[in-house]
Amino acid sequence: MAGCLLLFLSNRNSFLGKDFQMLNRAVSFFIPAILVNLLILAGPFSADAFYQDDASLKTLMVYNFVTGNEAVKNKIIEVLKNKENAKKIIESAQKLTPADSKKLNGNAYWFLARVAQELLENDAAVDFYSKFLIDAKNLGSGQKMASAYGPLIQILFDTRKYKECEKLCSEFLDITLEDEAAFIPILRLKPVVFRRMVLCQSRLGEVDKAIERVEKLYKDQPDNWLNLELKARILREAGRIADAEKSYQDLIVKIDSDKRLGKEEKEEFLEEIKYTLSNVYVELKKIDKAAEILKALVEKNPDNPTYHNDLGYIWADNDLNLDEAEKLIRRAIEIERGLRKKIKNLKPEFDKDNSAYLDSLAWVLYKKKNYVEAKKLLVEAIKDEEGQHIEILDHLGDIHNALGEKTEAAKVWKDAINSAGTSKREQDKKKEVEKKIQKNK
Repeated sequence: MAGCLLLFLSNRNSFLGKDFQMLNRAVSFFIPAILVNLLILAGPFSADAFYQDDASLKTLMVYNFVTGNEAVKNKIIEVLKNKENAKKIIESAQKLTPADSKKLNGNAYWFLARVAQELLENDAAVDFYSKFLIDAKNLGSGQKMASAYGPLIQILFDTRKYKECEKLCSEFLDITLEDEAAFIPILRLKPVVFRRMVLCQSRLGEVDKAIERVEKLYKDQPDNWLNLELKARILREAGRIADAEKSYQDLIVKIDSDKRLGKEEKEEFLEEIKYTLSNVYVELKKIDKAAEILKALVEKNPDNPTYHNDLGYIWADNDLNLDEAEKLIRRAIEIERGLRKKIKNLKPEFDKDNSAYLDSLAWVLYKKKNYVEAKKLLVEAIKDEEGQHIEILDHLGDIHNALGEKTEAAKVWKDAINSAGTSKREQDKKKEVEKKIQKNK
């Protein structure tokens, strides 16, 4: 988060995503160094100096000769110091004629893709990574192919382009190279890509197909509990919550009995799986069981804001222990603020309260009928991209409605519907909000 927040220096670079941080470590346990050096270019591409009079082309062609991880990193830092200029560089690269486009090599397209990704210019990043991939294939470099496929799949998955993502995953999994050394980076990334592929299939409604593939893999690799975790995740996303509960319970037993894991490592995995199970219990309306897990996690990790927030929220959402719930959520916000203070050179735009925690606090205040203060918190929360979530927007609609602001409530509820994801939980929430709109007319 500090500095320029380069993708390859932050958790956003994790191919597994924020909710897969635990699994990133677990994958490394089963497949040593699975993602090591995927972002480090193995060597320079050949380059010819096609310099013309066009100033923008000259600028772009400089990147043909930026090679090596450290040089790329430093150059990206330099370019991103002026984001407006960085955007112009990306735009000029997109406007190149086919003939001029060929004058940029893999190094340049890799660099442009990283900059575009940092600027959240996803379409441009996909275009540049795709061109980088062409050069990587021509070279027969497994390292470079893995470095291209990984971010491409990540972007498509994160932008919910599941059909395109599934196709690209399938293409990657079919890669074979005669050169065994060149094939190693591909081989190491395949388990991660497989996870993405079956998750895409699940989100496209092909749940049984996804489960069948995972179960076959688990049968072939019974000691790899990552496959059991993947099955549990798919079941949960598909709304088969009771089946997911059983799978997570089996997973806890599997991890606990894994003698390959050290004590600390085992405890860490178990903690994160138990936390996920607490969320499953919430979905099953087994609030007591969820609260039991979260209370134990809070006691064990008094400085973890997530556990404080979640326990406070489920109590508030179920009209339980409202005063204690408010204390827990305020403590979560306080802890996170303290963590931000420890980050050197934190940019002002990142020095803000977690939108989910603001939502939790607003919700407990709503339950305590303090609608005015609750509204202030949620108005602030939705300013952040993370705050544009169906549940947060739904809560704001409820608060507007409680204040008699019917027009505002209807508008926010419509925004909530438009923000709904593909998971069963969000689709169910969407139906609830639609009913509220109809009732409010």
